[in-house]
Amino acid sequence: MKRNSKKINNFLKKSEKNQKTKEKKNFHFNYTLLNNNQIPIAGRHSILSALNNKNRKLHYLITTITNVSKWKDEIYRFKLKLDIEVKTKEEMDKINNYKPHQNAILVTEPLQRLSMDEFLSHHRFIDEIPIRLILLDEVTDPQNVGAIIRSALAFKMDGLALSQRNSPQETSALIKASSGAIEKLQIIELSNMYREIKKLQKYNFSIYGLAGEGEKDVYELENETGNIALILGSEGKGLRRLTREQVDHLIKIPINNESNSLNVSNAASIAMFQLQKNVIKN
Repeated sequence: MKRNSKKINNFLKKSEKNQKTKEKKNFHFNYTLLNNNQIPIAGRHSILSALNNKNRKLHYLITTITNVSKWKDEIYRFKLKLDIEVKTKEEMDKINNYKPHQNAILVTEPLQRLSMDEFLSHHRFIDEIPIRLILLDEVTDPQNVGAIIRSALAFKMDGLALSQRNSPQETSALIKASSGAIEKLQIIELSNMYREIKKLQKYNFSIYGLAGEGEKDVYELENETGNIALILGSEGKGLRRLTREQVDHLIKIPINNESNSLNVSNAASIAMFQLQKNVIKN
């Protein structure tokens, strides 16, 4: 009996594991409903921002039968030619990984990211206003990256750079977290953080890294009048060693001693706000 019980338990565990694996595969099948290089953008605000972005390649819009007329009017308002596909709410749930979509999904392609050379080339003739960049050193959570993009636009940063490796791709969750800001902010892809820092320094950028052990307080950023690049590290680990060694200054945000740390998106907002205090941009 004991031997049989053990066999039964092993069989049940194996069946449970197979079921979980099957459920996981089913849960992640949403993008397979779309063609290669297509992503869904869900929610009214994010969709309207994408429709208004001339750099965004659009494919078609999915909505329910009761919302077709409304979206036809929006597409006409933007003077676009865009097909609308009618699906049930259940079908739309599958496409959007069972996350909220407000009965509208825009099928589009990820935005093209700039290289650092392309970004600097665009800005090389603008001397009267300092350039402000935020670089993310392997920040991986899409919600955090989206929130930082949103804050970067709010605090008038000129661009946001992501590591080519260990950073999230553009997804519906990231776009939604940015609240449409990703459509308006220049996004840069970094092939190598070390080389890009060296390149920025050659272009007279002062490089600040945000770290708890920084020798300067974040308050000092408001006194900066030149080109600045602000680097934040990954959730939990912070800046990588090589990045720490290359920055010009490490700065910290003074917080309550009883608190361990700030969420990376909150820390980014504080630093960007401080940096923009004495810079006037239209």
